Amino acid sequence: MSHKIKTILATALVYLLVCAQSHAQEVDYTQYYLNLPAANAGFTGMEDYLDVKMGFRQGWSDFNTKNNNFYIAAYGILNKAKRSSTINNSLRISNPTLYREIQSDKKLRRKHGLGGMIANRNFGPYQSLSINANYAYHLPVSKTLNLAFGTRVSYANQKINFGNFTVRDEVNDVFYQQLLRANQGIQNLLLADFGSVLYSSRFYFGISTTGLISKPVSGDNLLNEKTDSRINLQTAANLALGNNFTLSPAVKIIHSRDYGLLWTASTRLRYKDIIYLGPGFNSEKKLSLMVGLSAGNRLSINYSYDQYLSDLKDFNATTHEVVMGIALFKKYGVTTKFW
Repeated sequence: MSHKIKTILATALVYLLVCAQSHAQEVDYTQYYLNLPAANAGFTGMEDYLDVKMGFRQGWSDFNTKNNNFYIAAYGILNKAKRSSTINNSLRISNPTLYREIQSDKKLRRKHGLGGMIANRNFGPYQSLSINANYAYHLPVSKTLNLAFGTRVSYANQKINFGNFTVRDEVNDVFYQQLLRANQGIQNLLLADFGSVLYSSRFYFGISTTGLISKPVSGDNLLNEKTDSRINLQTAANLALGNNFTLSPAVKIIHSRDYGLLWTASTRLRYKDIIYLGPGFNSEKKLSLMVGLSAGNRLSINYSYDQYLSDLKDFNATTHEVVMGIALFKKYGVTTKFW
């Protein structure tokens, strides 16, 4: 490839990254269902234990461009869920009706969720680091239904590495000079978003925002000139199929100001609390296969493989994603509400 063509492609790549960077702030994880508070702060503290997740996503294509993401997240509750402590002592309660009353007591089901996530993304010359802090308040609305309201505050650092670029005329290239003046391609942002979730042990329905409030902290706003705010819907259900199998269909819908309507649909079949397997598909014609294993209801390892069926298939665009889960302070044998 000639030096001139390399220069043109490099400049075009930077331009595309600048235009699409707000869309890239929230990575489209295939296994988003394992880290729901990242998409909707209302899910924070839904589980009655400290839920720790570590995820890595690696993309491959003929573009030979680095494309990976990593995150570590932890979510728990501030006030210990008293109702969970009755599970381990249920055999001591001779009256089953009394046990059910304890489990559905509205005062005991109120709780505060707290947690956060650190995420890193690398896509060619584009790099980002985000730090999120989540809070949610959960309150009962009936014997089985709960409603949670959450908020997320984020700090995001984004930059474009010019080290691999060669420009024929650095002085007179206006766009290149704009990038250099934009704090050397570095942009720091503060963001705030909100979410709410209606849920029980059988289903959830959530609505949340992405990029609702965005304030540049440093830089001349060049990298943020196309802020894309989005509305997100998340819903899923747990359907028992006999004593050993559970089916979990799930749908995620995103309405983006710049990208229109995006959706993802998936379903997973789980055998007891040991293994699950299922497919997924989204509006960008991405076909996914998901599998997960659990050990002792405390440790889990999950894997997904993505294959694009759109025009991207001509460039061998595929993605591998691995998520490790650790449940801490799970003293009373409580089960995971959603997996």
